[in-house]
Amino acid sequence: MLEVVFSRSAYGSRRVAQSYGVGPYRSGTAVAFVEGDQLTEEELHAAQMQAEERARRDWENAVSLGSERNDIYCFDLALSVGEITETEPGEQRRATLKKLASVWPQEDLEQELEEELQNARQDLASVLTRCAEGEDVRVWYSHNPDEMCGMHWLMAQLHLLKQRGTVYLIQIPAWNDQEDTTVRTYQGCGELGPGEWGKYLSLQREGKPALVEACAQRWRELQKENAPLRIYLNGRLQSASEEVYDSYILRELKAQEREFVEARAIGMILGKYQLGIGDAWIAQRIQQFVKEGLFEVLTPADPDGPTYRRTLRKKM
Repeated sequence: MLEVVFSRSAYGSRRVAQSYGVGPYRSGTAVAFVEGDQLTEEELHAAQMQAEERARRDWENAVSLGSERNDIYCFDLALSVGEITETEPGEQRRATLKKLASVWPQEDLEQELEEELQNARQDLASVLTRCAEGEDVRVWYSHNPDEMCGMHWLMAQLHLLKQRGTVYLIQIPAWNDQEDTTVRTYQGCGELGPGEWGKYLSLQREGKPALVEACAQRWRELQKENAPLRIYLNGRLQSASEEVYDSYILRELKAQEREFVEARAIGMILGKYQLGIGDAWIAQRIQQFVKEGLFEVLTPADPDGPTYRRTLRKKM
């Protein structure tokens, strides 16, 4: 069976999940702490032991998904952002991905984008060919806008096939309350650990022809609208303006001190509101606010780091 995900993080985790939980558990867990934490040696040891026990339990309870490495495909195309009238990844995707990547310093960006788009086109051709020959395909996605758009985009591609294998869909829930003491929230499949994928096989449902057609039709409608953004609202993908998230961003920026570190504010927005968007989009909206005179730059960003690693001052 073919497997499709829509982020690099999900792709890496899903590949590890192929054999996760097979054989005896091998210890080797690392523990990370926020800079500035002061822990005693006893506290550090206790945290290490707790993490080790959690990792061992995850390994022993994991459901191995098997499959071959060549059966797993990733289309990390950020389809919730930018123009989408293309049938396959081309210049529109290049422009969008380049804009999002511009917040990070990269020397060989053009070459990397070309390779990424070429791989996406080749993988799409492979998925369509294999599915047309009768192989089944399982699509993993969530309420994350990029993943929801990815699923609809792929259904539009599969809908064009005269015959195909069975399409299966697994939508990861936003909440995980399977543990006794904690409840986890997921912003996308990329947040699943290798041992968690198998737990959601029970959610698999067949994407019957009517559903595939409905998703394909909705994607064609979104292509005609070709809005700057797409959001997942009330169980449906909707076109949106580029200002749709501004109220959340500005609300958090207003809560900052008059002078503040932009990177820290972006981290607060990502964690507090969990909008399903990344740091790049938030940074670009804040840069727009700077151009509009709402903020001024006090210290420029380090050239070796992201453009938002700088200090801003409120002017509003």
